[in-house]
Amino acid sequence: MFKNKKQLQYLWIFKPELKDIAKRVAEDHVKWMNETHTKEGDKALLMLNWSIGAEFKKVVETGNLSLILTEIYETQAGIDDHFEKAQNNSSYFRDDFGVFESKCESNVKINSSDIICSMWS
Repeated sequence: MFKNKKQLQYLWIFKPELKDIAKRVAEDHVKWMNETHTKEGDKALLMLNWSIGAEFKKVVETGNLSLILTEIYETQAGIDDHFEKAQNNSSYFRDDFGVFESKCESNVKINSSDIICSMWS
């Protein structure tokens, strides 16, 4: 389904008391993406998901939560366009994002990766 497409993926680990701000960050991002991104051509955004769930280490819950962002684009041009739009529209986002990220336990950001396997069309 998405084989040979490009993926952006971020993961934040945070304390449960930040759950509401994490949800606001996701909602703001989705609103901005809906208003600024295309569904067609080489810059097409094919999929956008935000998810929240418990963090586990060695099959045991840590008490922390994880917030995961996944975006899939037709080509690298879509990811490049995304970051260009973000640079030019930083005022769109609430201060929530900076506050949220500064309070996270950790984060991992993969700005671009190649999808090598994908299931179901």
